[in-house]
Amino acid sequence: MHKIFGIRHHGPGSARSLKQALQQLQPDCILIEAPADGATALPYLEDAKIQYPIALLIYNPKNFAQAAYVPFAQFSPEWIAIQYAQKQDISVQFMDLPMSMHYGVQAEMQSSPDVAQLFATENEDPKFARDPIAYIAQLAGYADSERWWDVTFEQHESEAAIFQEILNMMQALRSQIQRPESDETLRREAFMRKTLRKAIKDGFQRIAVVCGAWHAPVLEDLKAHPTKTDNAILKGIKKVKTTATWIPWTYERLTFQSGYGAGVISPAWYELLYQREAQATIRWMVRAARLLRKENLDASAAHALEGVRLAETLASLRGLSLPGIEELKEAAVTVLCEGAEAQLQTIEQALVIGDKIGKIKSDKLPLVPLQKDIDKAIKSARLTKYRTTSETNWLKATSTNPRGGIDLREESDRLKSQLLHRLFILNIPWGEVQKEGKWDTGSFKEYWKLKWKPDFEIRIIEASVWGSTIAQAATQHLKKQAQTAQAVSILTPLVEQALNADLPAAAHYLIAQLRAATALSKDVLALATALPPLVRIIQYGDARETNTNAVQQLVDELLPRICLGLPPICVQLDDNASEEVLSKIRLLNHTIHSLQREQYRTIWYLALQKIIAIPAVHAEISGSCSRVLFEKGVQSQQATSQQMHFMLSSGMDSKTSAQWLEGFLYGSGLLLVHHLELWQILDAWVQQIPANDFQETLPLLRRAFANFSAPERGKLLQLAQHGTLVKQTAEPTIATEEVAEVQATVSTLLGYGV
Repeated sequence: MHKIFGIRHHGPGSARSLKQALQQLQPDCILIEAPADGATALPYLEDAKIQYPIALLIYNPKNFAQAAYVPFAQFSPEWIAIQYAQKQDISVQFMDLPMSMHYGVQAEMQSSPDVAQLFATENEDPKFARDPIAYIAQLAGYADSERWWDVTFEQHESEAAIFQEILNMMQALRSQIQRPESDETLRREAFMRKTLRKAIKDGFQRIAVVCGAWHAPVLEDLKAHPTKTDNAILKGIKKVKTTATWIPWTYERLTFQSGYGAGVISPAWYELLYQREAQATIRWMVRAARLLRKENLDASAAHALEGVRLAETLASLRGLSLPGIEELKEAAVTVLCEGAEAQLQTIEQALVIGDKIGKIKSDKLPLVPLQKDIDKAIKSARLTKYRTTSETNWLKATSTNPRGGIDLREESDRLKSQLLHRLFILNIPWGEVQKEGKWDTGSFKEYWKLKWKPDFEIRIIEASVWGSTIAQAATQHLKKQAQTAQAVSILTPLVEQALNADLPAAAHYLIAQLRAATALSKDVLALATALPPLVRIIQYGDARETNTNAVQQLVDELLPRICLGLPPICVQLDDNASEEVLSKIRLLNHTIHSLQREQYRTIWYLALQKIIAIPAVHAEISGSCSRVLFEKGVQSQQATSQQMHFMLSSGMDSKTSAQWLEGFLYGSGLLLVHHLELWQILDAWVQQIPANDFQETLPLLRRAFANFSAPERGKLLQLAQHGTLVKQTAEPTIATEEVAEVQATVSTLLGYGV
């Protein structure tokens, strides 16, 4: 005799009902819908210390790309069944199609187009392609099948007899809609029936079958599915050797489907429902109030009580026996958040999704593939000694070279860099690259500070959701980030990370995404932000032996667009906006000149000439562009002097003149020392500034001179005193009070005596 228990994966109501049903049935064997080859990991649970959630990992040790994860939470019905079987010391078996056969099918499909066609899923009628449970939910007046199932089965504990009702409902549903199943589903159900027949043949008298509710009807009536037919479905499938182990999981990852089994959108709420069904509403609202108080928001016990009343009222109006998560969130926004939905994010992350990270510790537990691959990579890169200490160390530091440093032209050092960059992508920041200065764009040398933290071991296991090797995991993680990123400013650093970590597959994918994003982007500043990292990649790609052809093509496309679009956005800017634009211009100027390519400089100088030719351009931007053109010989000294005369003329507003001068003098004052004509124009302008405007202009002038070095300011002070540079042999003698006042003003302007 066998009894079917159709459940919802990770359903708290299903879990409580199943516990009651098992106690009534007292089975001598339990069959659970999970890959059959995962059962080899069950013995590891006997002496393990567990903190939920955890996941069963089944992988191909010869191909780490083939890996499946079967998550379990405390409220998962399948986990309840496992615990019951171990406590009662009865047989527990996994009955779903083994991953060894799944991987065998994948291998056949990849190796032969004909086989791929044979195993291809049939085209489903569009009206059946959606969730079939939605059909019943719609009849019950729900637009969302998940919401209907929660309300009907998961928010309260039902009698054990509920499983017969679920079975009857699913039988009627499958009969009514006649949904054509995929080949994969047919194989899975055939294998489950095969496992059930074997258990019956082995002499078990009371077999409990725990499976997803949709599969319940095809396991109840074995006669409707002849053994011969099931064997034919499974015939000829080659098996791939697999290994199974347990790994920690997280509530956040429990919210999405990850290789095998369904996700659940509200694990933290489900945990509360499972543990404290009768008090779930009041406990949830009290916790929400505490969270908001930590954010210095007014959320008292009275607010929590009022929130509970509102949630219960909403549930009553909607015909629910208990408030669900939707009612709780609506009540929290209204009462606790005073209508501000933005504050709900804090509550939702903590009390709907949750931040729990599982743990499992057992001496018998084998390492996950990603852990093995990282251990191997650390050994190959000769970084083991840095892992055995919790202190911060400079990579390759010596007594004579305390900062150490690695040379990317050396293969062994390149391996170190690649590994550290890949770990950083996976949120395992073992190393941190130290920048050399403001304009540091990288070099053949990299300087790393390393510090291994204990929680990295957990992060490595968590990162295994992305892949079984460090290269695969980092690649998949970058691709996942790119799938949700549309902004150029987000995609550009991802491209740089991929190339620094030597992940060509990720880089190719990300560059394609970035090219598409830049093609659609009209934001010139965003494109200007993207260019410097791409140029860094080109400039130092040879050191990493990186193919930068695709990046070069992208730069060739971006630079003309930036140069064409830059002049118009420099018009009619206020001081704050001009600072942002000017910072981009200066970085672009440094970046373009670092490549030393004539074709880049030519179009860049044309863009700067267009900018200074526009009267409405902010004065500081105009001054900075003029400085670049003059220094690079594009604009003559005569033209520069004329422009300076105009910008510092008496007819120009003093503030505008000072802003132009600040832009023109940015970086170095030696320009005035070596070109006395320019100094004389500046000197004449300062003398003619009206007294009423001088106090307002002085701070701007001081800021223009503030970044000059002490020797530069000393030379400018000599020019102010003598009109030329002289060798100072003694302190100058002050002839009159007027001269002293002038010198004091100039000293203040240049930053002396302050």
